[in-house]
Amino acid sequence: MTEHGPLLARFARPTAETRTRIAVLADLHLSVTDSGSWRVSHRTTDRLETTVAMLNRQSDLDGVLFLGDLVQSGRPAEYEAFDAVIDDLQVPWFAIPGNHDLIDWGDGDALTLPEFVDRYAPNAYPVHHRFGDVDILALNSNSSTPEKVADTYRGRLSDETLSWLDRKLATVSDPIVAVHHNLPASREQLMDALSELPVDGGSPAFENADTLVDVLQPHDPALVLTGHVHIPTVRDNRGVREFSLPSLGPYPNAYTVLEVGPAGTDAWLHPISTYDDRLESFVLGYEHCRVQLTAVQLAGLPLVDDSLDSANKS
Repeated sequence: MTEHGPLLARFARPTAETRTRIAVLADLHLSVTDSGSWRVSHRTTDRLETTVAMLNRQSDLDGVLFLGDLVQSGRPAEYEAFDAVIDDLQVPWFAIPGNHDLIDWGDGDALTLPEFVDRYAPNAYPVHHRFGDVDILALNSNSSTPEKVADTYRGRLSDETLSWLDRKLATVSDPIVAVHHNLPASREQLMDALSELPVDGGSPAFENADTLVDVLQPHDPALVLTGHVHIPTVRDNRGVREFSLPSLGPYPNAYTVLEVGPAGTDAWLHPISTYDDRLESFVLGYEHCRVQLTAVQLAGLPLVDDSLDSANKS
């Protein structure tokens, strides 16, 4: 059964000899204590329950990837609530951490990186995982280490991760690279929009994002998936294509399914909320720059269509 909204984007790459379908979920921000805010915190458990039910109805999914910010505050109670719902998911899945998932609040009540890996990843990050005919290279941009939980929302990749990625990209053909924090171009889009929008806002930076692009560029990966800013957009970073995905918890309450085949990749938007719920999400978030920019982006879909570009060139 297919339940989806409009085409978000159509990419020439990646390709797959055998059709592969991957659901990608970004920025749920599940909370068990908060209410309201632009993240619509009181709806987040319901959002996840609805999403799991929808994913289970799609019998041809090859896998599910969480792009980070599974929870809001990194507290054990939030992860217990997340686990109680996700236990019903019948599709293979794994997650990478976002900046909200592993954060030190100074009271010792935070999930650690080794605990996150044990619960949500096939092995320690960075991870090379394959869904169907698609290779995913998953990176941890949360600045936590096995010894110390992060004390900042800013993103950073370790030198070991960057070295691993450089070696791995030389051996894997046409992979998807997944990382929570954004590459420079999508962050610049957000910052540029702030000068035009009548609201304030921003997003924690990715400290060595330019270094990541330096590593990616010579190898020409198929696509880089990011979350973090919640804004659906496709941007070019010195020839490295970044696809930043919409958020599951805050507006627009949606996940993305990548359908990868011999002709390329179609990215479909899968809304999970009713009209009234989306309206509530927009009203609670309309004074936040990311919500306003998301609405602008969704008004002009698809974000990119490589098949039209190829046709025009011919």
